[in-house]
Parts: sequence; C-alpha cells; structure tokens
Amino acid sequence: MTIPSISELDLPDDELLRRIITAVTAHPEVREPLLRVLLTDEFLNLPTEVKELREEMREGFRAVNQRIDATNRSLGERIDETNRSLGERIDETNQTMREQFQAVNERIDENTRSIRTLTGQVGELRGEAYERRCAEQIDAALIDHFDLAALADRTSINRQLVQARRSGLLSREEYEGGRNVDIIAQEQMEGETPSRLAAIEVSVTFNEDDLKNAAERAATIARITGVPTRAFLITRNAWPETVAAMAEQAGATIVRRL
Repeated sequence: MTIPSISELDLPDDELLRRIITAVTAHPEVREPLLRVLLTDEFLNLPTEVKELREEMREGFRAVNQRIDATNRSLGERIDETNRSLGERIDETNQTMREQFQAVNERIDENTRSIRTLTGQVGELRGEAYERRCAEQIDAALIDHFDLAALADRTSINRQLVQARRSGLLSREEYEGGRNVDIIAQEQMEGETPSRLAAIEVSVTFNEDDLKNAAERAATIARITGVPTRAFLITRNAWPETVAAMAEQAGATIVRRL
C-alpha cells in the first residue's frame, strides 16, 4: 500500500493534520513519542517479537539439524555395526562351509579308497573262483593239448623246489615262481608215471607279464622234476594276433576257457 505525500493530501494550511505532519517532518525526534501515543503496545513490540520469533526459528532449525546429525551418526554407527556383524557371520559361515566341504571330501576319498579296495577284493575273489573252476575241470581245459590231464601232486613238487633251493640250484626268485604257479597239471593214464607236466597261469584279464611268468615257471618246474613241462595261460577273454605272437615268442600257449 502506497502512503500519499502531504502535497497529495491537499489539506488547508490551518488543518490540524497538516500542521502535525509538517511538525513531524520538521522534527523527526517527535516521531517515536507520537507513535507511542497513536499505536498499541502490541504493535510497537512487533519488531522485537518478530526478531525473537526469527531467533526461535533459527534455534529450532539448529535443534532439528543437530537431531538429524545425531540420527545420521547413530544410523551410520548401526550400519557399521551391522556390516561388521554381517561380515563376521559371513566369515563364520564360510569357515563352516569349508570345514563341511573338507569333511565331505575326506569322506569321498575314504569311500573311494574303500570302493577300490572292495573292487580289488571282488576281482581277487572272481579270479580265485575262476582259477578254482579251471582246476576242477583241468581235463576239459587242456583237452586239445593233453590226452588226459589231471592235477599234479603239488606236495611232491614243492618238496623238490625246497631241495633245489637249498642246494643252490634255484634262485630265490625262481623258487618263489615255482611255488606260485596257479595250477600244475600232469598227463598220465591211471597208475602211470607222468609223461608231461603243464605249468598254468590263470587270469581273467592278462598281459605280457603273465605269459612270461608262465614260460619261466614252466622252465623251473621242468628243471627240478626232470619232466617236460609246457607253459599255458588260461583266460576267458579273446586276444588279438599281437598277443598270440607274444605268447609264441615267450613259449606259452593261450587257452580260452569261459
């Protein structure tokens, strides 16, 4: 709102309001006493109250800011504590998982060893069962090579091996080889002296070493008994021509027996 100047009021010179305005204009020091007369105490104190209100608002804002700062600090501390706690739990969980994985791996390794041992034992049992069946049916196994094959007297042959070892005719290796022949068979008619012997290795699956063992052990048996001894390897699997050549070179005969 625009307050009109004294000239704009167009008051007569002798008008009271004009004289007051002229006097106030000429003497500024009378303005405040005049205002105290004209205005109420509430209006006169308004600037002070506004200043106090402004100060209270500033104080309030400062308090709010302090609370916000305190809240932020508290929240930050809680977040840090949560992060530390979460990190510790993650570390504990990782450690527990590592321990569990290690335990599982150890169990797997143990089971693997057990399975391998069991597989070996099963293989040995299967090999022993196959060897026992071949011994029981040795006449059928050697039907194409001996007229009548029967199991030889191992007690007598073992006694001769011992005597040959003690007399120095056999090395320790040769003696062990002669004792470890899977089957020793003989060709004879009932009541006759054996005319031939067979040193036989039995293997479900075989390799070149089995052929060499059969040949070497047959030679040992022949030396200590004085009876011609052929080397045989009985197996249930077929073999390639290369293996047949190895057998011929080693002086052993492969016989397939299912």
